[in-house]
Amino acid sequence: MACGGLLAFRHDLIYPFRDWPVADQVSGLPGAVVREVTAPDGVSVITWQVPPQKGQPYILHFTGNAGSLPSSGPKLTELAVQGHGIIAMNYRGAGGATGEPSQTQIVADALAVHDAIADGPVVVYGTSLGAAVAVQVAAQRTVRALILETPFANMCETAEHHYPLIPACWLLWDERWESRAAITTYQGPLLILHGDADRIVPISEGRKLFDAANEPKEFVTYPGGRHNDLRLHGSGQEILRFLKALPRG
Repeated sequence: MACGGLLAFRHDLIYPFRDWPVADQVSGLPGAVVREVTAPDGVSVITWQVPPQKGQPYILHFTGNAGSLPSSGPKLTELAVQGHGIIAMNYRGAGGATGEPSQTQIVADALAVHDAIADGPVVVYGTSLGAAVAVQVAAQRTVRALILETPFANMCETAEHHYPLIPACWLLWDERWESRAAITTYQGPLLILHGDADRIVPISEGRKLFDAANEPKEFVTYPGGRHNDLRLHGSGQEILRFLKALPRG
């Protein structure tokens, strides 16, 4: 019975998106405007965008599955006030957006948003589920750098960690989000941030991903850091340090 329920409602469990008005919340990121990008299937993908100052990269950001563009406002503001451009993607089906979320469609949306960036280098930055989206973009496009916050190596293995009696890797046949395999094709600077008190995505998952990645790479551990509070432990400053050290051009 449990397996049947997970199979039937797996998309609702993986993508518990909240209904919130995107356009009305853009004030959460000063200087941002709402722009739409057309996905390959014709769905309009909503983004927040802030242009970069001269010589600074765009930060292409993907939030977690329980997050939203408004909840990402504070961390993105820290980057924008330093001159970095911001492009933050709203997932289809979230915040009143059209379309049904799935791994295939979200990755296609993310690639379309990346490809719509007209000029300048792109740093991809994702949190939790968004880290898996970021890995897929970095694996399939040329990007300046990759930043992953509380990432998992494989979604179904993380699910089996929480529910060891359920064969999640069999049930989630179309929603595996296999970041560990995808990251091996990425060649570029990598920063992974993880708290050792994360009960949603254990730090061991982040280390598996780190071990599979190519150099140059950094892994920053936050003692006592949980899944959604790394900013309180100084992750914003760590990201700015990482960005400042990237080679120009």
